[in-house]
Amino acid sequence: MNYYIAPEVLCRQNHNFVVDFYALGVIAHELMMKKTPFKKNSREEIKETILGKPFIIRKSEIPEGWSCEAADFITKVKLKIKD
Repeated sequence: MNYYIAPEVLCRQNHNFVVDFYALGVIAHELMMKKTPFKKNSREEIKETILGKPFIIRKSEIPEGWSCEAADFITKVKLKIKD
């Protein structure tokens, strides 16, 4: 299963280029955390995780050398939130 599929695409809802921001957020998360946010045993579990509540990088989880601002950016891009 492609972990970069935004929930809108997964649910076959109308969407636009904004879903690419979701994929960017997932890729950035993988770069920062060195793991996928969707490590599960089955496609159904991955789908449930993608469709479930958004995951946020907590301050205590930020790896050395990364900033709080980088974690905030990743979270906002995945959630498609604009400040």
